[in-house]
Amino acid sequence: MKRLLTTLIILLVVIVAGLTTLVMLVNPNDFRGYIIKQVQKKSGYQLVLQDDLRWHVWPRLSILTGEISLTDKNAKVPTIVAENMRLDVELLPLLSHQLSIKEVMLNGAVLRFTPDSRPQKQPEAPIAPESDIHYPIVTGSQTWKLDIARIRLVDSLLIWQTNEHSQINVRDLNLLLERSDQNHVNFSLRSKINKNQQELSFELNSLVNISDYPQQLSADIHSFEYQLQGIGLPSAGIQGTGSAIVKYQAAPESIALQKMALTVNNGNEFKGDITAVLQDKPRYSINLSSPKFNLDNLLGWDVLSKSTPQAKHDYRVENNSLKPVIATSVSALSNYDLTFLQGFDADISFTADKFIYQGMDIDHFGLQAINNRGLAEITKLNGNVFGGSFALPTSIDATVVPVKLHTKPLLQRIEIQPLLTALALPSIFSGQLNVDGDLLGEGYDEYAISHYWQGDLNIDLKNARLEGLNIPQLIQQSFARATDQVSQPTNTNDFTEAKSMSVKARLERSEVKISELEAISGMFNIKGQGKANLLKQNTDVSLWVQLTNGWGKQNELVRRLAQLKIPLRVYGDWNNLQYALNVEPMLRDELQQKAKKSIKDWLEDNSDNKNLKVLEDLLNKK
Repeated sequence: MKRLLTTLIILLVVIVAGLTTLVMLVNPNDFRGYIIKQVQKKSGYQLVLQDDLRWHVWPRLSILTGEISLTDKNAKVPTIVAENMRLDVELLPLLSHQLSIKEVMLNGAVLRFTPDSRPQKQPEAPIAPESDIHYPIVTGSQTWKLDIARIRLVDSLLIWQTNEHSQINVRDLNLLLERSDQNHVNFSLRSKINKNQQELSFELNSLVNISDYPQQLSADIHSFEYQLQGIGLPSAGIQGTGSAIVKYQAAPESIALQKMALTVNNGNEFKGDITAVLQDKPRYSINLSSPKFNLDNLLGWDVLSKSTPQAKHDYRVENNSLKPVIATSVSALSNYDLTFLQGFDADISFTADKFIYQGMDIDHFGLQAINNRGLAEITKLNGNVFGGSFALPTSIDATVVPVKLHTKPLLQRIEIQPLLTALALPSIFSGQLNVDGDLLGEGYDEYAISHYWQGDLNIDLKNARLEGLNIPQLIQQSFARATDQVSQPTNTNDFTEAKSMSVKARLERSEVKISELEAISGMFNIKGQGKANLLKQNTDVSLWVQLTNGWGKQNELVRRLAQLKIPLRVYGDWNNLQYALNVEPMLRDELQQKAKKSIKDWLEDNSDNKNLKVLEDLLNKK
């Protein structure tokens, strides 16, 4: 043991002596000029070392210097400025005049990718000769050879600016480039991006293929973690993991993400490809698919529960004392600005086996869209929901402010009651809904639709059911109170059913004008017209009801009532509809008509009696 300790001490002394001798005999500034020249030769950047180079021997053999800068040709500001630089050096290669650097570390660096940091064209300026006047390069057998294995940036800042109106600051930048072989580099990056009071923090690791650099680069991102937090986002933020193969091509300049796999908030998955051709006007091609995409979970939206109880509907003749619901939100048309779409062209395709939006489970969701200089066409926006299907092809004109939209909604066999619940509307109707429309307007949200849109709607409802109002019972009961020739209704259900109901309407900036309304069942035929207001959420519809069955008795009055079109007015707030029905004038008129007919029949039978001429003239008077 004593001999072993003696040997270790001797080795330590030799190493310390060797390092001390090396530090004393080798001046790191001897190869300073060579480093500057090699950087300029291989990259075109001008390296400036403000201070002298000096040795640091513990805990590793390193060369230290103060502030450095790296400037592109004729650029106004340096591309990189760092507070200090450390070069970790291999010991043995120094003995053969080979500068083998295990790691270059820049601390507190500021990287600028801005218009001022790019090369500036100066065609008339003379080309200055290269000069190494301050730090001459060692020549002959003493020439140094440079070999760098790893580059590290610690606690740095990246300023990325494409124009005067667009700047992104990438803070807390920690970067590691480590060469694995001649053609591959391991790339690790951890950083934060702040913009518009939102912060994106991320960490990625990849293997970069540099065999064809600078013509092209490819990187296999095998791990990627991110989190987005800030204003306008869920409290927990948006976070997930991903992987992709990234390919960059210099001419024509383009970048592509292939075999991309991304998870979002532990419930959403995306797979597909994204390509960007970086011309004066970039063009993007996006092709993504997802087994399940929960937009409510992604954006943290509060969804109205499908089990939320709806307000009970009270139908009565008296005037409603409740005030209608008035929309109080304000949305200026100048806010509907999508002119940024003019800055690029795009081709987008997205499919999802299940797409969740506002509590609606949409199966086989599909989206296809094309943007051409601000004129966008959503050629496909469809899916299956509530037992039926929908399609919303839409054209968007983003060359003007406010943006203009034109859509032709097509809904087929959709159960209307869960749809109304999902839209937070009173569920007073049930049945299978079919809609064929042609709408256009300015703006694109719920406020814009209810304020600025217009167009035609053809609505058809199969197996329709109106909750809270039994129209046949209402009419029969009213007549039964006035005459004993009509029976009291036996159907006391609190709803009205129809085999089909069709509506032709026109939307005119919050008001829906109903030009035709028809409903058919085994007991009645209904026609009508009226209006509804989307902002006040009220309606006023005039109906003409022909009650063909259900009177309970068979007599002359019932036969005549079965042929009448009885006026019925339904109006008021959607949550508290009222009706107006007055059968007494109709019944009185029917009795008068019946009396007149009986007298006329008697007069015809007694036409020879000349004294009855005065009575006949009286009956013919209106």
